[in-house]
Amino acid sequence: MNIANASFRDVIPDEAAALQPMAARIWWDCYRGMISDVQIARMLEAMYDPARVAGELRAGVRWEWLLLGCAPAGYLSWELREGTLHLHKLYLEKAWHGQGLGQHMLSHVDDRARASGASRIELRVNRANDRALRAYHRAGYHRVADDVRDIGHGFVMDDHILARDLGPTSEVAGRSGPGQGGSGV
Repeated sequence: MNIANASFRDVIPDEAAALQPMAARIWWDCYRGMISDVQIARMLEAMYDPARVAGELRAGVRWEWLLLGCAPAGYLSWELREGTLHLHKLYLEKAWHGQGLGQHMLSHVDDRARASGASRIELRVNRANDRALRAYHRAGYHRVADDVRDIGHGFVMDDHILARDLGPTSEVAGRSGPGQGGSGV
């Protein structure tokens, strides 16, 4: 599939449940071995509950599908706060890794940030997610902090916080390189 066939479309509240099966496939491929199976299951249940996603949509969090043709191949979510675009999720189905789509998604985030008037993009990524860290570094992100957050039930998110400042002529580096993304939620 060619990147030229890739497009983005907003997730609507009625589609919130459709995120769950894709998220489960991606998360089990991505996070198994990084965090426990029990934590993966718990986080999927909590973060992709259709009522929660619908609530986020109503509260202004943008959720978008990455479409290849008409079929979803990935998704992202973000919100704008105080001039910073906070990228919450950026995930791509494993079958599409290594084809430049992850970097294409980051380029789209960059475009959204600029269109929203943001001067910075920030995200969290699991410290052990080497693939995502490489993709973000190729795209010009740098580590600004580390954070361990208690998410309940004896689990934590152990993340790097990455950022990318948007200058007037800043471009996403490595747009054609492979990348998976995975903001570490």
